[in-house]
Amino acid sequence: MTRIAAVGAVVRYEARMAARARAVWIGMVPVALLGLVIALAPLTGQESARLNAGVMAEGLALLVPVGVAVVLADRLRRGGATGMDELLDTAPLNGTVRVTGVLGGALAVALVPVLALVAVLGAVIAVRTGDAMALGWSALAFLLVVLPACAWTAALASLLGLVLPVTLARFLVIPLWFWAISWNYALLWAPTPVGTVLVPSGEYPAQAWFGTTPAWAGRGQIDWLSPAPDGAVTGLVNLACVLLGTALMVGCARLIMMRRR
Repeated sequence: MTRIAAVGAVVRYEARMAARARAVWIGMVPVALLGLVIALAPLTGQESARLNAGVMAEGLALLVPVGVAVVLADRLRRGGATGMDELLDTAPLNGTVRVTGVLGGALAVALVPVLALVAVLGAVIAVRTGDAMALGWSALAFLLVVLPACAWTAALASLLGLVLPVTLARFLVIPLWFWAISWNYALLWAPTPVGTVLVPSGEYPAQAWFGTTPAWAGRGQIDWLSPAPDGAVTGLVNLACVLLGTALMVGCARLIMMRRR
């Protein structure tokens, strides 16, 4: 089995297992419906399709990552309980790549209702703005704003699920997410990535490529980590930081799994 084929096999297996798990659908379908309510309201059609797509993605990024975290908190713990980890040890993959494949397959299935929602909202934007490119802008907004946030919360929840009871991890990830993206430290001081390039909310990419007006970006507690949103450069820096943070959590999860054997 080649390395690429092994990665594909892990992703497909986890996707099938997630698709068979009723909890994934029971959790994500209501989240997608609630996301429809949140994201639809600001889509007036008075601005460009590009801006509407960015606003839509920012709305979805408030809620969808929480749903993803809740339904995927048990993915890595479940593999150890079923003995799947030992089976995957025979594949020609290093541990971190394997964990990434496990989370990636499950995440792909969890986001199926959200992708359907994005298509619906893209069609709404197209009708209201009269721009046929609205579907393309909406798909791009999903990739740059929503998907990185969901990967970040999936990694966080899975890591917590390894060191805490899964139920507690699911409850804890909710306040942690809102602490990370919307904690108002001016009202109640606490260290937080809000306003910095470390924030996983998608504000910097939304401003960079869709022209939205960020609520917090550039107003963080540490000046050198809080550059003013200024196009693609700050957008790319933020994406890199979010993906690096995701990779660090995946790496920590892998170390914990190794120590438990």
